[in-house]
Amino acid sequence: MSSHRQGSVGFVLRVVGLGLVVALAAIGAGAVVVRMRDGLMVTQLTQHVPWGLWIGLYIYFIGLSAGAFLLSTLIYVFGVRKLEAAGPTALIQALGCMLIALFLIFVDLGHPWRFLNVFLYWNPSSVLAWECLFYTGYVIIILGELFLLLRVPLAVRAQEGGPLAGLFRLLALTREVPDAAWRAKAARWVRILGLIGIPVAIGVHGGTGAIFAVAKARPNWFSGLFPIIFLVSALASGGGLLTLLTAAFHRAPPEKKYGLVRQLAFLTVGFIALDALLLGSEVLVTEYGEIVHEEIGWQLVMFGPFWWVFWFVQLGCGLIVPVLLVALPTRRSTAWLGVAGASVAVGILGTRLNIVIPPLIQPALEGLTTAYHHPRFAWGYFPSTNEWLVGLGAIAWGILAFLAARAILPLEPTEDHPAAEPSA
Repeated sequence: MSSHRQGSVGFVLRVVGLGLVVALAAIGAGAVVVRMRDGLMVTQLTQHVPWGLWIGLYIYFIGLSAGAFLLSTLIYVFGVRKLEAAGPTALIQALGCMLIALFLIFVDLGHPWRFLNVFLYWNPSSVLAWECLFYTGYVIIILGELFLLLRVPLAVRAQEGGPLAGLFRLLALTREVPDAAWRAKAARWVRILGLIGIPVAIGVHGGTGAIFAVAKARPNWFSGLFPIIFLVSALASGGGLLTLLTAAFHRAPPEKKYGLVRQLAFLTVGFIALDALLLGSEVLVTEYGEIVHEEIGWQLVMFGPFWWVFWFVQLGCGLIVPVLLVALPTRRSTAWLGVAGASVAVGILGTRLNIVIPPLIQPALEGLTTAYHHPRFAWGYFPSTNEWLVGLGAIAWGILAFLAARAILPLEPTEDHPAAEPSA
């Protein structure tokens, strides 16, 4: 096939793919309108299973965000220059995924606008109340870092003119290109914000794990290790998505691009191995201890209604496939390493769903399944059409937002468009 024909086929596939994403985003928007109009009656949530697909996606996107941010600190705090080219993309991923997560928890609330009560009626003993503070500070830190990193190249683009010059000038908040002194000061502040952001990011996702960990009556949740498991899997999923985005969109010479993707893929597989170690430890200790309440939880995960999510998605996609792709000769291909990253990201989604749903379909008290007879007191759960459409719509909006950011923002430092140095 000629290069011209290959280019034409690639163009058609990109147009078709973009069209599908736009359509899915529009359908998702309609599903959100239905959810806001009709309430939670459009979901399959019940009195016994109050958390479902949206909560699973919420903690998934929180992990994608926190993992990407913590990886960015390797560059801007600890000076790992081999990963420098992926830094702005990591921060964009952190910001976008965080906003998607907050949207999903918003639509999951029975009365969404009551989230303001967390701030209006502050409860210092509430883990969730502290989480909301962490979320707010976390978003501010990411926005601050992005501004400091991108102000110079944005100002350069503004001076170059063009139809978006006014937008670039607005985002840079200046008509002049900042001088070397400002760049040095900006580099120091990026490092300071990164240092502050490390405990905040840990609080963002470790705290999310703590919300589950303090729910004593649910199997597999009440564990001091749970927040740590959340953090490790966040690093794995965040690294996996960043590997995929870098492999698919990074503009650099092939050898340089391959080196960057290879570093990210190997780092991600390292986190996956640690995550697998923690998972194995949890399962083996529970089974050896023969604690019935905890054993039932793992039996539901591995052999319950959604057994295939554990074996094929969580273990297959999340562990076996990426390890093989990085271990076999496929590791020499940028594209295959990108597939390994995508596989990790999909696998961790299975992990998040297994965290939320199986423990909830196990009755907390013996005989509770026969205590009430009403659809809203039923046991078992599978997402409704509305839940699927809202979730897929949120993913589509994230894709469109990333593509827009890639098209508008100078996310890859060049000699013509320099960014702040990664470390002082």
